[in-house]
Amino acid sequence: MYQKYQLKNKATLFLVPLNDTKSITTLVMYPVGSRYESEKMSGVSHFIEHMMFKGTKKRPNTLTLTREIDRLGAEYNAFTGKEYTGYYIKADAKYLSTSLDILSDMLFNSKFDEREIQKEKGVIVEEIRMYNDNPLMNIGNIFEEVLFVGELSRDIAGTEKHVLSYKRKDILDYRDKYYSPNNMTIVLAGNIDEKTKGLVEKYFGIIKNNKKLNKNFVSGKFAESKKIKRIKIQNKKTDQAQMMLGFPGFAYNAKENSILTVLNTILGGSMSSRLFIQIRERRGLAYMVRSGAVNFRDIGYIYIRAGLEVKNINKAIEVIKTEIKKIIKNGVSKKELADAKTHIRGSLTLSLEDSSAQANWIAKEALFMDEIKVPEDRLLEIEKVTNEEIKNLAKKVFKFDQMRVAIIGDVEEKNIKF
Repeated sequence: MYQKYQLKNKATLFLVPLNDTKSITTLVMYPVGSRYESEKMSGVSHFIEHMMFKGTKKRPNTLTLTREIDRLGAEYNAFTGKEYTGYYIKADAKYLSTSLDILSDMLFNSKFDEREIQKEKGVIVEEIRMYNDNPLMNIGNIFEEVLFVGELSRDIAGTEKHVLSYKRKDILDYRDKYYSPNNMTIVLAGNIDEKTKGLVEKYFGIIKNNKKLNKNFVSGKFAESKKIKRIKIQNKKTDQAQMMLGFPGFAYNAKENSILTVLNTILGGSMSSRLFIQIRERRGLAYMVRSGAVNFRDIGYIYIRAGLEVKNINKAIEVIKTEIKKIIKNGVSKKELADAKTHIRGSLTLSLEDSSAQANWIAKEALFMDEIKVPEDRLLEIEKVTNEEIKNLAKKVFKFDQMRVAIIGDVEEKNIKF
């Protein structure tokens, strides 16, 4: 279970005590990401994340900052999504005070030195190029470009042009809109004791809130559904093509998500799933094939991914459509349904053995869900899913006149049949 508190400055704190661990993960999440950005400032959420590691008044440069964390043997990093940005340190519980001191110093006192800003622009340009050169990493971006219009269609990192154009004042103005204590969710998971809350209040509760706080975002929109608009090819000389296809889905809070989790597990969520068996094991068309779902505050999608030879793309699409049609018509077997539920329970249990995974679970629940549910609550919802619900959901979401297709590889659009 967890305890929820509010600090003096309205920052939200969750404490998640875990038995049999000597570590504590401290995770700070802000509900801001690339969908909150203007076109001019595309990628700035990600840029700010990088700049938080470039020095404070107390720790004047990257080396001073990171060396202090490294000497603890801690794990630390940050991440940016389309709707959130997170920063974490996982360390031995006896170093909690140091972890909180460092993390709060980064988030409240980073200098955003002009010289460091200019240097980091080059770093991020190279990061963008790295992703663009790697089809396995970039196919999701290409798919979201064909699925959405507006903010959700953009790369989280922005473009080289955008990054190189940032002005320090614009970066700080954007930061001050969102990086305020009353927009902050702090989660500590692990070896919690009676002193923990007081330490968090000491380091995070004394900072005043910003007057510029803004939580608005533009509603997500799917791109038009004319067939010619539902495919996007990035022509690239590669030995293997990456393909991602999918359908409009659901927001974080949608009641359909538990059913969809079971459906995706059966369709393409494991090595015994239908798509894995039909595409890889029986036909040898791909090494990797899987299905899943992505959710945002107000919108989402279901996807299927595969890496395969160009000549096998149309064969794989046909197999995928055939398996989907079977589920729409007949649903799933009693054994498939039971096995999917035990698979979900087992994989979730394993994933949450780590304190950082526990912290991440609570943070996302707090940021995006109407009601916080612990893993066991979610599993109880999974247990209630029926075959009839799966059939009905499959009919609802798998509409081939809405299917989008994205491919990176040496292929021409006119040759793809979908």
